[in-house]
Amino acid sequence: MEYSIPNEIMGQLYTNDSTREPEEMNRNILSAVRSCQPVKGKKSLPDPITHLKKVMQEKGLQNMDLKIYIGSSGNVSAVLKRRQGLSLRMIRNLNKYLHIPAEILIQPYDCI
Repeated sequence: MEYSIPNEIMGQLYTNDSTREPEEMNRNILSAVRSCQPVKGKKSLPDPITHLKKVMQEKGLQNMDLKIYIGSSGNVSAVLKRRQGLSLRMIRNLNKYLHIPAEILIQPYDCI
């Protein structure tokens, strides 16, 4: 896990003051460590196609049920087999009707 130290404390730690006592420096370092905040990183999002298949399984949907959101059965098959990427229209439909977060669907993924 990453932590960030507030800038004002970092400035105090790195001042080039040779008159400081070692105990004072130790107190400053301890104070900096105590004031550290975890850095909020990006959430690890699932792969779009894997997540789509999981949603299909949870909702009891079959490939043919996705035709109204993705297009022809050929498009559905190509998307699920990673031969074709999701288009903006497909992403909007899957988000609107299956409630799959757009941030998951817009992620890049490898197509064969």
